Amino acid sequence: MNKSASVVFRKIATRSSSSLIVSTHQSRNFSSQCSSNFAEQSTFKKGVLLVGRPGAGKGTYASRAAEQLNIPHIAAGDIIREEIKNKTKIGLEMQSYTSKGALVPDELVIDLLVNKITQSVAGTGKGFILDGFPRTISQAIKLDSLSDKIKLDLVLNLHQDEDIIIAKISNRRVCSNCGQVYNFAHIKRDGLDMPPLVPKVEGICDGCGAKDSLVQRDDDREEVVQKRLVEYDKLTSPLLEFYQKKGLLKTFVVNGGAKALMPSFLKVLTE
Repeated sequence: MNKSASVVFRKIATRSSSSLIVSTHQSRNFSSQCSSNFAEQSTFKKGVLLVGRPGAGKGTYASRAAEQLNIPHIAAGDIIREEIKNKTKIGLEMQSYTSKGALVPDELVIDLLVNKITQSVAGTGKGFILDGFPRTISQAIKLDSLSDKIKLDLVLNLHQDEDIIIAKISNRRVCSNCGQVYNFAHIKRDGLDMPPLVPKVEGICDGCGAKDSLVQRDDDREEVVQKRLVEYDKLTSPLLEFYQKKGLLKTFVVNGGAKALMPSFLKVLTE
């Protein structure tokens, strides 16, 4: 990883996150209050971009928040994986990169994702939550040039330590039938307690009922994860600085399980 990029990443994460660290105990106290507030509030209109290292929980937090706020969740990774699963021409080309832990080149994803975002939010008056795109400065500039159609109001960086991320991703399993994600890692250290997310019935997917369908994705293997993290820090440090200069960047420290921290996460989105 580029040394200067690493320093920038650490500086931004530290400077932005100190006021947003929330304990599990505090999060539980917010739960009933947040549910009441969201039920009464008007349509959520913000365009939100979630960024964070692979495995920090972007997909989990985004999907749960989108459901709570009744807004679309645009997941770049899911869209790309759908192309790969369907073995489209672009999907096969993308797979040649993702199976090695490399980032898919900009030209293969920008038009595909911008069209998806536009179709999902145009004319609805609603906001959206985007994750997995943009990942680079060139992608951010492209998205910024479309601000008349796709306007970002908040960029929220999910921060989690690298060793925790490696443990989480390498223990992640996905239903090959419906795509539901599980995690068999139970991480406990220094007051941190992140319980596993497993099927209610062993060997059976909660989402679709398929048996023995849980698989490890190629890009979730430990050696690939380590390479992905290096790639991410190198390319995304300038991205964080870009959005910080625009006054859009906040950091949310993931110091517990998603269930416990969700009320605090929603509070940051809506304040």
